[in-house]
Amino acid sequence: MAIDKNTLTTDIWDTIYTYIQTTNAISTNNIFSAFNSTLISSKGYPLVILFPPSVSFNKLNLTGVAIESSVVLNIEIYNTSSQTVKSIKDEVVAKLLAGRKTFAGDGLKNMQIDGGSSDSWTEGKKKIHRITFSVNFRYIEMI
Repeated sequence: MAIDKNTLTTDIWDTIYTYIQTTNAISTNNIFSAFNSTLISSKGYPLVILFPPSVSFNKLNLTGVAIESSVVLNIEIYNTSSQTVKSIKDEVVAKLLAGRKTFAGDGLKNMQIDGGSSDSWTEGKKKIHRITFSVNFRYIEMI
């Protein structure tokens, strides 16, 4: 029986979120949030937000027994220091790369991480820096 899109979306997000949260902690605490709409200002900085993945399905007709999905997980990192926000992105990317085998074991294959973009703005007396990037997977489920 094929998995539905909502279950797949939740399971993928939970797999990646749990791995990043529990495997070799990143250098700062209180930085992960996501599946709900957490306000950045209510969490403080630094903050890493993992958004629910976007999943699209394509049925594979080669053997007639698999569904291939494209999975995109967007990540945003916020901090008041441009150096630190870059450093945290590097740590998150390193953890994602270290988790390739774990993710592949859960059906998430061919991981690609885009270079992302950055911007900054002033919030009161603080300058806030943000880096955004996405992680792309191919998910294959045998049915």
